Amino acid sequence: MIILFGLKNCDRCRKARKWLDHTGTDYQFVDVRDQGIEGDLIDRWIDAVGWEALLNRRGTTWRGLMKRCAKLWMHKAPVT
Repeated sequence: MIILFGLKNCDRCRKARKWLDHTGTDYQFVDVRDQGIEGDLIDRWIDAVGWEALLNRRGTTWRGLMKRCAKLWMHKAPVT
């Protein structure tokens, strides 16, 4: 069985789940926001593919973080 880790509101995760359902693939979905992930599993993923491959830099959370960091770094203003 496949274990798919993702976010229930993520478009790509929904698309992957829809495809798995369509193909009749047996899988378990783990919503990492609701259920979390064990630290040792994350460490194994980092060892296997590197942390850069695991970090979603296209999402709104990342973009918001980058705006806050840019404000702090560039303008030396407090992060709010």
